[in-house]
Amino acid sequence: MCDSKAIRNSNRNYNMNIDIITLECYNDKNNVIKEVTMDQYIKSVLGYDIQKLSYALPPKMPQYLLNNYSFQKYLIGTQECLFVVPIEFSFAGYKKQCQKIKQVTGIPVVLQLKSITKYQRQVLIEEHIPFVVENSQIYLPFLGISLNEKFQEVQEIEKFTPITQLVFLYLFYYREKISATELAQKIKCTAMSVSRAYKALVDTGLFYTENSGVKKYIVPNSEGGELLRNAESFLMNPVEKNIYLQKGVQLQESIASGIYALSKKTMLNATEQDEAYAVHRKIHFSAEECVSKTAYLSGAGLKVEIWSYDPSVLSDDGVVDDISLILSLKDNRDERIQMELDVLRSKYEW
Repeated sequence: MCDSKAIRNSNRNYNMNIDIITLECYNDKNNVIKEVTMDQYIKSVLGYDIQKLSYALPPKMPQYLLNNYSFQKYLIGTQECLFVVPIEFSFAGYKKQCQKIKQVTGIPVVLQLKSITKYQRQVLIEEHIPFVVENSQIYLPFLGISLNEKFQEVQEIEKFTPITQLVFLYLFYYREKISATELAQKIKCTAMSVSRAYKALVDTGLFYTENSGVKKYIVPNSEGGELLRNAESFLMNPVEKNIYLQKGVQLQESIASGIYALSKKTMLNATEQDEAYAVHRKIHFSAEECVSKTAYLSGAGLKVEIWSYDPSVLSDDGVVDDISLILSLKDNRDERIQMELDVLRSKYEW
């Protein structure tokens, strides 16, 4: 017995009226919820008869699509549809590929998934891309719509952790397909930490997973300035605090930061007091090496920024990386600095 509960909801994000339906299927003897097949699910919710059809894919179907998807043709009511099941789902890739499949076959294409995130559902609906999630979601604009709030479980993220931001920036700059183990060696972190960062980036919807043999990678859903804009709400200031050292104290690495770094990347003129360097928070200094802020302001000290991740990993010629620098100075009220930060942003169309 299947019991469906429908609530009419006007959803501003999708600019359409959608029936939010929860479908519960019970075994009559013990009232236990059981799974139904995909075709049973569609019939139970939409009320259409559905049957599988034998179908030979056209010879001109590109090989990369044959490698990436399995295909099944259905007749739902009087409407023929070609359901496609991806080996690995990437919205950016699927958006182009479904158009190609429809062009080759001449049949409406429906994406079939086992699970979906809230972000993925929103993007698919905004792009009017038909999809069915087994026992959970139906979005077939030409037949009917049934959505519920059952999503793939993801970690709720408000801000990146330091390691996640470091991983994000590395992947943004270098655009490598690299496993968590390989990246961990490059950025001097544990493989487990990088794996957690990979999961967090996928949970935000900014990246998707891709497999190649036994190796797993993550790939961005957008590029360049669009990726930075999509990630902006998650990005955090890498500077945890400032300390002041006696002049003459030797740093392990002299990585210019703050206004001093900005002056090396733009037309901004820096003063002698603007000289500053970034170090990882794992670097410690003795009390004898430090001076007060008052002493620093009087010219007797050097400013050092303590960063939550290692600035040397992404530094370029002894200067902190562009994006981290922008984040570290974005709250500075000096109009000259904000103008030069805009110049730096323009390099990435951000």
